[in-house]
Amino acid sequence: MNRKRVSRRERERRTNRILVAVFALVLFIGVCGQIAMMARLSGQSKQIAAAGEEINALQSSTENLDRAINQYHDKDRIARRAEQLGMVYPADTQLRVVNLPTLIDNTSTQSADSTGAEEMID
Repeated sequence: MNRKRVSRRERERRTNRILVAVFALVLFIGVCGQIAMMARLSGQSKQIAAAGEEINALQSSTENLDRAINQYHDKDRIARRAEQLGMVYPADTQLRVVNLPTLIDNTSTQSADSTGAEEMID
């Protein structure tokens, strides 16, 4: 009987040691998995931060380009530049001559006054 008790105790100790080893192995695998997941999340958060910075840079570039476009669409600026180049508004008595390259023989002339918009053909 004593022998059965000893062998039962030894079996329980072996079983306990195996269970402790399995528990330690599961715990180790879990910790390694957790570390790997945290590393992946850290990498993804760095990518998100870099993408956010790129988005901000592109938005500011877009705003700068919109301002530049709006600057060139300013009618007062265009009028000043036209005056610098010597351009003047046509008088109502002047005629506009439109010569299209495909129609060499046909020249169309229009008056500068936009209300009449008469066309004279030579």
